[in-house]
Amino acid sequence: MLKLRIIPILTFNGFGLVKTKKFANPRMVGNPVQAARVYNSRGVDELVFLDITATEQNRKINLKLVSDVIKECYMPVAIGGNITSIEDINALLKIGADKVVIKTKALTDTDFIKQAVSFFGSQCITIAVDAYKSGNEYKIFNKIGLEIGLDEFIEKMELCKVGEFVLASVDNDGMMDGFDDELVRHVVSKVNVPVIAVGGGGNLIHYNELFAKTEIEAVGSASIFYFTQYTPLDIKEELRKINKPVRL
Repeated sequence: MLKLRIIPILTFNGFGLVKTKKFANPRMVGNPVQAARVYNSRGVDELVFLDITATEQNRKINLKLVSDVIKECYMPVAIGGNITSIEDINALLKIGADKVVIKTKALTDTDFIKQAVSFFGSQCITIAVDAYKSGNEYKIFNKIGLEIGLDEFIEKMELCKVGEFVLASVDNDGMMDGFDDELVRHVVSKVNVPVIAVGGGGNLIHYNELFAKTEIEAVGSASIFYFTQYTPLDIKEELRKINKPVRL
């Protein structure tokens, strides 16, 4: 059985690391290079670095900064932030990224995602799925005025043969009161690739419940590492108690 992955999520606003609540009200929480150094020393399974304002501000991700972050890491690193071309992906892979995370371009240009998968391989292309509850269904959060249902979006991405989804619950983001298990179960049941569940972890019980109640194989977190005493190793030790395989 594959070992479960515990993945810190670093969200960057062009100046420093920030942590949001429900994808709003960003709070400054540190320096990305220093954070990567700390997580590397703690033996995390992977790292995800997302420039969450690059698309909105119509700028490219800072390759020098990304390179500095990657140099601190001896684990796989995924990078996202206004990726719109094959050249963008190539530039990130060239400086050491293992995967890229794409969102807005995936919403507007399915052909580009197919091209990226064909060119670089499925394993390199991760899609960010930011979902929120609207009535009795889930929709995809975005800032370009597009209304699209969760199921429609993930089905399109599955047809593109992407390698992974980063599934974030907008409603649970930064709230630290538990994961949206219903959302996670729903998406995992519909896709055939790995899913990283993000949004809501605030204590060890939340992780115990997430992995006990769903078939998820990876979790991404931020707030619990910034605002509590818990570390990725603490989460792994908790999962061992319910006989889940983790890498120590």
